[in-house]
Amino acid sequence: MVIAAKCGIYTDSRNNDSNGNNMKRCDLHIHTVASVSDRTFTFDKDVLVDYIEKTGLDVIAITNHNMFDYTQFQEIRNALPNTFVLPGIEVDLERGHILVIANNDDGTLFDFNSKCEEVKNLIKTKDDDISYNTFIRIFGDLSKYLLIPHYEKDPKLHKDVIEKLDRNIIAGEVSSVKKFIYMEKEDSELTPVYFSDFRVEKGITSDKYPVSHTFFDIDQVNVNTLKLCLMDKTKVSLTSEKGIELFQIFPNGQMLSTGLNIMFGKRSTGKTHTLNAIANRFEGKAKYIKQFELLNTGKNDSDQFENDLKVRQENSAENYLREFGIIVTDMLKTCSADEDEMKLQKYLEAVMSSAQQSDVNDVFSKSKLFNESDFKEQSHDEIKKLISATLTLLESQLYKPIINKHLPETSLKALLKELIEQCRKENLQRQYFKEVNNMIKTVKESLQLKSAAPRIPDIDLYQYFINKKKREVFAQVALAVKKKKTISTEKAGHFTISVSARPFANATDLKTIGLRQVSLINAFAKYGNPIQYIEELKAAGVESDRIYKLFAAIDYRILNSSGLPVSGGERSEFNFLQKIKDAILCDILIIDEPESSFDNIFLKNEVNKFIKEMAESMPVIISTHNNTIGGSIKPDYILYTEKKIEADGPHFNIYSGYPTAKALKDVDGNAIENYEITLNSLEAGEQAYSERKDIYETLKN
Repeated sequence: MVIAAKCGIYTDSRNNDSNGNNMKRCDLHIHTVASVSDRTFTFDKDVLVDYIEKTGLDVIAITNHNMFDYTQFQEIRNALPNTFVLPGIEVDLERGHILVIANNDDGTLFDFNSKCEEVKNLIKTKDDDISYNTFIRIFGDLSKYLLIPHYEKDPKLHKDVIEKLDRNIIAGEVSSVKKFIYMEKEDSELTPVYFSDFRVEKGITSDKYPVSHTFFDIDQVNVNTLKLCLMDKTKVSLTSEKGIELFQIFPNGQMLSTGLNIMFGKRSTGKTHTLNAIANRFEGKAKYIKQFELLNTGKNDSDQFENDLKVRQENSAENYLREFGIIVTDMLKTCSADEDEMKLQKYLEAVMSSAQQSDVNDVFSKSKLFNESDFKEQSHDEIKKLISATLTLLESQLYKPIINKHLPETSLKALLKELIEQCRKENLQRQYFKEVNNMIKTVKESLQLKSAAPRIPDIDLYQYFINKKKREVFAQVALAVKKKKTISTEKAGHFTISVSARPFANATDLKTIGLRQVSLINAFAKYGNPIQYIEELKAAGVESDRIYKLFAAIDYRILNSSGLPVSGGERSEFNFLQKIKDAILCDILIIDEPESSFDNIFLKNEVNKFIKEMAESMPVIISTHNNTIGGSIKPDYILYTEKKIEADGPHFNIYSGYPTAKALKDVDGNAIENYEITLNSLEAGEQAYSERKDIYETLKN
């Protein structure tokens, strides 16, 4: 090993593989100081040394939040003579996070420390951040640093900021193996890196050490070589062997496939213990379907299914009626037909009375302002919508090339500027109108006090006709909303999810919306007249924000392959498929012995298909004794658990390898025969397999 501190260069052959690749295990996101932006913890240098030794890290970076501790960094570097330690800082930049990593030669360190002090002085609370311009001012020439933003990890650095940083950004940090795989496969994405974000604190034990590290294919280590490596995705991987087929799950070196893993083992050999440990590693982001979890064994399970069904039904109703709800809200704010007719009648009566009593007009009633109408204030809703739409076009990242092809960004910005200026003018004009109307009102009231002539009340005839048209259109829309129709159908395995709309049948049917304490008999009598129906619902005490839900009933039904509602056993099958689909929001899918709950035909025809699809985008691990799952599904990786009783108690061991491997091995290199293990686990041994095979042949013939 050679360390040239003044040049910031490090060479080491510890992780050279058999092909001569220089794979360096790197963790460039480690915290050793609790700043105002972090949670409280006590740093322990011995824990850091042990962490480096146990995980075999070659390169680390100390990246505390918005600060750099120069003295502590020197102590850490001295304590780790065989590890290359880089100086860094995690900066709160425009509501996102970005790692800034420098070379560790003495000249760079001194300058980097002073720049980090500026950041520290600007970040006084956990809610503070710095602007892009301030970031550029502080760090200057960004080509001297390795910049890694939070990309598929919260809090993400906004894409606008990443675009401004331009060629200085070549890699993005992710929060899971799943996201690493996605970014690695997509040519349009940055090179992914997966680091620990580890708080090195007193009292943490080695079994809790993170294993989220990234391997770089480099010989020498400095900012430039790291950047060159990150420009080529093929030189960045999750393991020292290069590639993304496997990743480390436990500190002892145990691997999992990034695809489909199958776990075998006899009863009480640690399968469930291992699955629990894997789930814990993902800190709440694992979808874990436990053994027997989905069996409908009693009333509670049936009730749970009905409750889940009700939630899905309510969500479907909300999606279907959301825009109609906006119309209903507007109608609730609109004057009723009776109120409008009353205003019109009063206006007409006043006009006729004024004509009949023209002889009582005096100098006050003859003045222009006596019957003057208010200035109509122009609504600013339309210009607000235009400003919002222009902003949407400007901020769009996914469709920016198409938008700019037809609408250049300079034109959009000019449009936005002019719209904002016009909005300000209209706001000022509204203020003028408001002041003038107040003055008119004051004068009119004074003139009325001094005159015996009746004053004609104000009426907005334009609004009168708008309201009338609103009610006509609303009635048409409301009648269309409640017509019987299929909203959507979706296939889920051999099940069909059908969502449909229909009119409510009676007042009791309305109660399904959850209005148990309100009588709706009188309201339902007006169900055919939408305007009167709204009035009756208000009179019955229905809350305004729930009225729109009482226009159409939404049915959410789960049908089997025969088009009939699902039975008890089919409910379990449907729930299982839904839970597998829901796992797309998680970072790993874990299933413990699905054969305990379902028959082999369902497992082969339905479950295997869904699981294989999920394993294309995320790690999946299944514990099984069943050959339909274990064999027919064709896994990417096999694990076998074994328990040994020794003097100090039981010890659990895991052997693993590819399905085609002749032997499975544990982390210490001990091997067992793959053929024998697989046959014993799935077929109860070769003899039992042969006997069953003979029976099947006899039955067939």
